[in-house]
Amino acid sequence: MASASLWIWIAVAVAVAAAANSVSAIWAAGPNKVSVWLPAMLILSPLVFVTFGTVAARTGLAVASGTVDALLTAVTMLIGLIFFREWTKTSLLQYLGMAFSLVGICLMVFFPKTPA
Repeated sequence: MASASLWIWIAVAVAVAAAANSVSAIWAAGPNKVSVWLPAMLILSPLVFVTFGTVAARTGLAVASGTVDALLTAVTMLIGLIFFREWTKTSLLQYLGMAFSLVGICLMVFFPKTPA
């Protein structure tokens, strides 16, 4: 079972990456490429790698990547659906894929390999 501190690091890694994804989407869609969003993006980008590396150091690359990336996909999809109002562009199969990613996260984190 994953410890509370691991879940905190996973949450931080996902939050930082989701913020970076959102900021970069806003920056790219805006007409002014030299706006407040550019420095925000430049600050968040290295933090994405630092927080992910911290999770990977605790779980290994395979589990960290699967967990953080799957959660990031789900969180970013929710941000798109809620804040960018993309629910009309999302299919039922895409919602199903998001549900499968959440199942995968639970399988990876709650059922680690036990020592032989």
